[in-house]
Formats: sequence, structure tokens, C-alpha cells
Amino acid sequence: MSINVSKSLIELANIFRQNGGTLYIVGGYVRNAILGFCETDIDLCGPMTVEEIEQFLDKDLYKINVVNPKLGTIHISPKYTDEEYEYTTFRAENYAKGGAHSPTHVEFVRDITLDASRRDFTANCIYYDICEDKIVDFYNGVSDVNSHILRTVETPEYVFSSDGLRMLRMVRIACELDFNIDSQCFDTAKSMISQLADISHERFNKEIVSILFADYKYNYIKNPHACVMGLRLLSNLGAWRYILPEIVTLVGADNLTTLLTQNWLHLTPRAPAPHRVTAFVIDMLTALGLELNRANVSKILGTTGIMLQKSEVDFQARLVEAFVIALRGFANDDEKRLFVQSNSQIWDRLLGLVALEKPTDDLSILRDVMVLDGVPMTIAELAINGNDLMRVYPTLDKTKYSEVFEYLLKLCCESPEINKPKILLDIVGKKFVHR
Repeated sequence: MSINVSKSLIELANIFRQNGGTLYIVGGYVRNAILGFCETDIDLCGPMTVEEIEQFLDKDLYKINVVNPKLGTIHISPKYTDEEYEYTTFRAENYAKGGAHSPTHVEFVRDITLDASRRDFTANCIYYDICEDKIVDFYNGVSDVNSHILRTVETPEYVFSSDGLRMLRMVRIACELDFNIDSQCFDTAKSMISQLADISHERFNKEIVSILFADYKYNYIKNPHACVMGLRLLSNLGAWRYILPEIVTLVGADNLTTLLTQNWLHLTPRAPAPHRVTAFVIDMLTALGLELNRANVSKILGTTGIMLQKSEVDFQARLVEAFVIALRGFANDDEKRLFVQSNSQIWDRLLGLVALEKPTDDLSILRDVMVLDGVPMTIAELAINGNDLMRVYPTLDKTKYSEVFEYLLKLCCESPEINKPKILLDIVGKKFVHR
């Protein structure tokens, strides 16, 4: 079969051939082209080393950026186009015992079969010789792609013992492509899942987040259940005990595995992209019988879990706690108004999340009414600021400013008509200065 390749890439391949090396496309681009689409970056490989390429590629025509000299990885960019390719020299690898992701020894080789044998899955081990316009397939990868089967190139034991992260990668790729996982491959991964104990949480981040949004990876593939499929596969593998060690300390490893192999996904299947992470956290904590609070959200999403950025963890925790309050209901109208005001900065996301469980018309209408009534929703909307406090009350401790503004904001929620400079400053004087 022929694969769509740009003119500039064909020119690059010809330069490689003129200098004694064949240039191949390998991996996702070839796999996806066989499936009928090309929604991925182009990864290149060949026998030429980085040093050799730097010698023969014209620096006036091509920019070379060395990404990882140990792995023989560089980025090649033709200066006359906006294209960029990642090239890796053929190599053989050795790994230490355990599931650590990085090889302990790398040897650059000329034999393409040695390069093929180090790869993970047959679907990703299909080479395309650009100059010859032909597929090179050592492991029946084309057949597996056409059959939508994901299986390892060598024995599953060998592939997973080399790199434990490949078990999560297996789940991610299967979800993104809507592939079935070969039964021997899956069963072996399950029996070797303890390999994940050697993987850093930084490595988990990319795979888990990609699984959560697997249904958005490719426009060509429409599988709305991809995320749920991925989370269930992780549960069936028993992977969560290694991904979320702090949660394990709360519920126990065996209990966690048992609870998460039951029907625990409730919100997540109905959650579109903006609410996917929050719904996943709510579903997991609910299934495990844990309180939906900031501390537990952090145990899933924080530095010892999936490792989202701290600002995102804080945002998700705020959403989860507000979601709990909204579902529980309010004792009176004042409590409801304060809830609307205090969550105004996350309002659209919160309302969409709550709407997955119950109608939100009352909250939406109330917020509109409050805005029309002139209720300040944030401290920035108060009629005074820090400069006013400093000018009128120079002796007031600046560390109190936050407390002062929070107090005024609540008062204005109940009585928006007091949001005037003189009134607010008088209140500050009586409450915080002249007492």
C-alpha cells in the first residue's frame, strides 16, 4: 500500500539514501494510515546515527535539534516548510529487572530487525520505506491493525518486563483506537501489574490523562465509551493500587481493587470533556466510600497520584466540594445566595457538573437575579480596595485585608445596596479598627 508523504519528506529520504541509509516512517502514522487516517505526528527511523546525519544534512536547509543523544533521538525541520519530524537511530536496548521505564543500556545498530524487536506492539511496529514506497512488516502488524487487535511484538512477558509503563500504554492505545487487546497480552499484563511499582508518577500522568480523554484523540474514530473502557481495563488489571498509593493507605489494596472492578462509573460516562476529570474523581471517591473533600481529591490528582499541576488540583477540589453542597441542598435562601456568590469564579463549570445529576434552573436563575440586583460576586467588585484601606486606616494590619474583604463580600450578598465606598469604610472602622 502507498502512504501519503509530503514532497519535503521524500526529498529528505532521498538525501538519506544518497548518503547510504534508508529512511523509514514507523509507528502511529503508518498504523493510522492503514486504518484510513493520518491524525498523528510522523516518527522517522533509520540506521544513520545522529553524528552521521549532522555531517551530511545541509545546515542551510535543515535545522537539527538533538532531543536525547542517549536514545539517538533528534528533531529534523526543513527550513523551507513548517514540518518537523522526530528521528531515532535503530537501536537495541537492555532494561534492569522491574518495570523501570528507561533502558540501562542502548546500542545503536544497523539491523532493522533488531530495532523492530525492541518495540512494544505489532500495530506500532510497521515500517514504511519512503523511497521504495513499501511497507516493511516483521510481526504481521498490518493484519493486526486490520483486525483491530493489539498484541505485543515479542512475548508479553518480555515486552512488559522491559518496560512496565507499556501496560498503561496498552490500555491507552486500545481505547484511543477502539482496539481489542489480545487475551494472552492482557492476562500477562494483569499477572505482571506489580511492574508499575517502579514507574514514577510523572510517567503515569500522561497515560492516565490520555485515557480519560481517549474519545477525543482522533476525529476519525468515534467511540464515546473509550474513557469508560480505559478506566475499566485499568481496574481489571489491578493497576490503581500502584497509581494511587495514598488512596491504598485509606482503603487497602485488595479492597480498592475489589470495589473498582464493580460497576463504579456513574458520572464519568455522561461527562463531556470539561467535566471528565471531576466526574472521574467523584465516581472513584464515592465507590471507595471516601469523603468528597480537598484532601482526598489531592490524593488522586496530586503529587502522589496522577500529578496534575497544583493549580488544577486546587480547582478540581473546589469543584468537588461545591458539587457536594449543591446536591445536598441549602437550609435557607441566604445560604443559597452565599453559595452562588462564593462559587462565581467557577460557576459555569460547576453548573455543568451539577446538571449531570439534577436540574440547575433554580441556581442559574438566582445568579442572574443577584447580578441584576448588583450583588458583587468577587472582591474586585467591591466599591473599595486595598488602597482605600491603606489611605483611610493606615494602622490596619495588611494581613487582615483578606479577612476584611471576605466579610464585606458576605454582607453585600445579603444587602447589595451597601456596596458604596463610605458605607463599606464605616463598617471596616467599626468592625476591624475601632473595637
